[in-house]
Amino acid sequence: MTGELEARQFSLSDRDALLEFLGRVYSDDPRRSDRRFWEWHYVENAYSRTEDLPIWIALDGGRIVGHLAAIETEIKVGGEIYPTIWILDLIIDQNYRRRGIAKRLVALAEAHRSIRLGINTHEQHSPELLESRGWKIVASIPRYTKMLFPGNAYFAGPGFWKIPRAAANLAYSFRPKSSVIELPANAEIRPLERFDGSADALWHKASETRNCVAVRRSSFLNWQYFEQPKKRFDVLGYFAGDELLGYIVLYFRLPNEQNIVEKAAISDLLFTEAEPHIADSLIAAALELSTQRRAGRVVTDVLNARAEEALVRNGFFKTKSPLLLMVRSDVREDVVLDPDKWFVTRGDSDTTIFEHPNLP
Repeated sequence: MTGELEARQFSLSDRDALLEFLGRVYSDDPRRSDRRFWEWHYVENAYSRTEDLPIWIALDGGRIVGHLAAIETEIKVGGEIYPTIWILDLIIDQNYRRRGIAKRLVALAEAHRSIRLGINTHEQHSPELLESRGWKIVASIPRYTKMLFPGNAYFAGPGFWKIPRAAANLAYSFRPKSSVIELPANAEIRPLERFDGSADALWHKASETRNCVAVRRSSFLNWQYFEQPKKRFDVLGYFAGDELLGYIVLYFRLPNEQNIVEKAAISDLLFTEAEPHIADSLIAAALELSTQRRAGRVVTDVLNARAEEALVRNGFFKTKSPLLLMVRSDVREDVVLDPDKWFVTRGDSDTTIFEHPNLP
C-alpha cells in the first residue's frame, strides 16, 4: 500500500488492469473477468457510450484495488423518461476495506445521473452503505415459485437419488392441474427470435399505465436476451394477427450430468395493464414449455400487483426473497419511493445477467 489512493471514472485504457483486478477478487467466478462477457456487459449495452462508461475505479499507486460498475438504462417516471444507472457490482480488495473507498466510489456514481438504482441483499452489506448516503429501500422484491417436478428440483443427484427423484415426481403428478386458458380466435403464442418494431409498439402501449418502469426498447431487449454470450433465452410472444400484445422471457438452467433441468426462471414479462388475461396466457405457455423440458421448478422475481396476481392464478406461491430495490433520486421522490408505482422483473436486476451460462 502506498497510501496514495485515487478514485476516478474508468476509461477503456484501464480495461486490462480492471479485468486483472476482477480475476483476482472473483477467483471463484471467472465469468466476471471474461473479456467477451465484460465487453457485452458494459461496452455493447444499447445505452452505452464508450467514452463515458458508468464504471469507477479506486487505485493505489496505479493498481486497481476497488471498483463500482453500473449499466446505463432509462426509467420512465410518471410521464418523463430519465437516463439512469443501475449499480450492478461494488467490490473492494479485502486488503483495502474500511478505508472509505466504497463511499468514494458511490459518491462518484451518484454524480453521474439524477436517478440511481440498485438491487441488493443484506448479505452483500451494500444496503447499509447506501442507506448511510441517503439511499432508500423501496421494497423487498417478491419471489414466486411453482413446483413442476420436485424430484428434479431437489433430488437431482446420481445413483441413490434416482429412486427418491422418481417417487417425488410421481407423487406430484397427482396434483390438480392448472386450468388451460383458451386464446381468442385471432390470437396465438409463438416464439420470438428477435425483438423488432412490434416490441417498441408494445412498450409504448404498456408504459402508458405504468408510473415507474425501466424502458424496454427492442435494442435493449435484444442486447439482454439475444446477444448475451453463452446464454439462450426462450422468448414467447402473444400476438393478435401481427400485433405483439405481450411477451415472456424464460431462462432454463443447463442440464446437469443426469440431463435434469433443476430450475427455470421467468426473466421478464410485459403486458398491458388493461389486458391481464394476456399475462395469464403467457405464464401458462411458459409453464407448458417448462413441463415439456421437465424443469424441476419455475421461479421469478417481480414487483407489480397485476403480474403477481397472474402468477398466483397460475399456481405460483410467494417464497422468501433477499432482493431489495434501492433508489436514490433527485427527481420525483413521490413516485420512485412508492413501491406501488413500480414495475420490476427479474431481468431488471443483475440476477439474470449473472445467471450461470446454459450454453457451452
